Amino acid sequence: MAARLTRAKRIAAVPEAARDVWDRLGAHGETYLVGGAVRDILLGRTPHDYDLATSLRPEEAQRILGWSEGPGGRFGSLRAPGLALEVVAMREESGYQDRRRPDEVRFGATLAADLGRRDFTVNALALRRDGSIVDPFGGRRDLRRLRLATVGAPETRLREDLLRVLRAYRLCAELGFRPATALRAAARRLAPELQEVAPERVGEEVWRLLAGEGALLALRRAQRDGVLRVVAPWLRPTHPADGRIPRVLAWSQAASAERVLDAAQRFAWPHAARREISQALALRDAVRATPERARWRQALAESGAQAALEVVRAGGGPRLQAFARMFGREGVIDRYRLSLRGMDLALDRGAAAEEIGRLEMEELGRLWRDPRPLV
Repeated sequence: MAARLTRAKRIAAVPEAARDVWDRLGAHGETYLVGGAVRDILLGRTPHDYDLATSLRPEEAQRILGWSEGPGGRFGSLRAPGLALEVVAMREESGYQDRRRPDEVRFGATLAADLGRRDFTVNALALRRDGSIVDPFGGRRDLRRLRLATVGAPETRLREDLLRVLRAYRLCAELGFRPATALRAAARRLAPELQEVAPERVGEEVWRLLAGEGALLALRRAQRDGVLRVVAPWLRPTHPADGRIPRVLAWSQAASAERVLDAAQRFAWPHAARREISQALALRDAVRATPERARWRQALAESGAQAALEVVRAGGGPRLQAFARMFGREGVIDRYRLSLRGMDLALDRGAAAEEIGRLEMEELGRLWRDPRPLV
């Protein structure tokens, strides 16, 4: 639900450094805070970044600000050094032959025209320096209704950049919104064409969607609309799970570990996350493969506590539930739990240093079969 903020509180929600840039540009031309930052401020959320749209041309804005980085390509964007702030000249766009970027960009547009090229009504908002709102497309009404709708005809707007299909579900997951009926209908029609989008771009949206509080509902909608079948058919949102990696585990129970890891690599998910997913999948599969607790304890020692926590949070059938209870009682039984290890163990057994590894594995094997000496 949109927060009821005074004009002064809206402005106070913008960092002082960003307000300073705003004032410097505003002294020379019309300048507004636009897009997702305005949406988040009105929702009472803290924006991740801030966009200023100005009537000044990119080279004029660069001269005024004195930033060393030049205008960003033909879109003329300037990024603030050390700030999550971007300055963009107000513009109009036309032609999207590659289904991603406009073929033509024209600077010097009015604010209404600049907002009119945006994806969703809740992102087509502008904040004046006095704290008042510019809302030509009903974005505030949609914020109050927690509704996601496009600026203009849904299919036209989504076709300009097919990734907007996934972005719609991702925003609903993050913000708790409900997609408009016409938006979902357009997404269903365009779903097969998502195969044309680069996997890493798809992967970024899916990764962000998985972190949203409303990920389960958003992915279920994407599944019903045929979108999930195209981009991630191995994901089947079946039950609640808390956390991004536990959700990957929970909703890929019917898929092989190889299939999940191949998708994670194609999606270019963060390397550390792929490693965590791999360890958790190995542990999950080891538990599924046998009822022998000794094998569970060995796999747990190999995968580690973090993997175990993710497997437990993902949930599953009776065997995984039994594993969760065992992990809760015993923790991880690894070499650090041995009463003697390293040279102390070798000396106790009258063995050479070269025997340490074998001796520790023998001790661990005994504890994996019978952990009562520890617990």
